[in-house]
Amino acid sequence: MLLPDRLNQRIAEAIKHQIETEREQADTTSSVWRARCEVARVAMFSDAERSVFIHTVSERRGSAAAREMQSQADTLRTNAIFFLARKSS
Repeated sequence: MLLPDRLNQRIAEAIKHQIETEREQADTTSSVWRARCEVARVAMFSDAERSVFIHTVSERRGSAAAREMQSQADTLRTNAIFFLARKSS
């Protein structure tokens, strides 16, 4: 089993790859794209860093925005983990 730091690093690399792939077909000047990049950045954080960031979002933007960001970041991380699992097979 991978150490947590190494696993987080591999997840972050997979998310970066996903965003680079999406960038090729996205309108990178849109607010939707900026939001997607912010979520990706959050998804690359460690659990502790993500928790702190989401808490800050909750205080500044409200709990609904924080929940949505958390959900999207969790989805990106899950997709990255599945990508890595397929890649290892």
